Amino acid sequence: MKKIGRFFAVVVLVLTVAALGFAATAETVVYVTKTGTKYHKDGCSSLRSSKIEITLGEAVKKGYEPCKVCNPPVLDKAEE
Repeated sequence: MKKIGRFFAVVVLVLTVAALGFAATAETVVYVTKTGTKYHKDGCSSLRSSKIEITLGEAVKKGYEPCKVCNPPVLDKAEE
């Protein structure tokens, strides 16, 4: 039983480190619409009317904010 507990602890640790290691950069691709004020991940339901590819850095520079539906990546404050 102790081996199973340790195994799950290791899995959680690895997944946490992996999630932290895949931080978004200014070059990460996100999507905007012609008339919207939010940026989105691919596949977001808000992208039905239009879908314009843009980098995360450019989206932030232009004043777009992250969508609350799809929770796209955000830039670290140091990269803005």
